[in-house]
Amino acid sequence: MDPEVKKMWAIAGSTGSVGLEIALAIGIGYFGGRYLDGKLGSAPWLAWIGFAAGVGAGIRALIRVTRTYQKSLENDNGPKPP
Repeated sequence: MDPEVKKMWAIAGSTGSVGLEIALAIGIGYFGGRYLDGKLGSAPWLAWIGFAAGVGAGIRALIRVTRTYQKSLENDNGPKPP
């Protein structure tokens, strides 16, 4: 298989997995918070905190993939001019 095609599929796979990673992070954070709210009687605070933590984890994953993609573009195009 052509190396360019392999690279394109690798980028598509990592980019496509970000959506799933964001959804899972938010879901786990929210439902984990709801579970703890039920156990500790602190509803709805831990659910909101878990949701916010999930959103933060999703944003972090998106930034990670964006930086990786930018680095691969820089490697393809050569060094930046001063």
